[in-house]
Amino acid sequence: MQRGKVIDYASRHLKVHEKNYPTHNLELVALVFALKIWRHQLYGVHVDVFTDHKSLQYVFT
Repeated sequence: MQRGKVIDYASRHLKVHEKNYPTHNLELVALVFALKIWRHQLYGVHVDVFTDHKSLQYVFT
């Protein structure tokens, strides 16, 4: 968010095999998807990733 407003948005449908994933894996899949599509904007800059999903907190520590 920048100045309290969303600066970009992305979405996609789950693949058939992803529908059986547990919630924490789905959150991680969404994070990886977003980083992949915006990677050209992220090269060479410092990026902070925030999540409110408790099971992903261990990834960032």
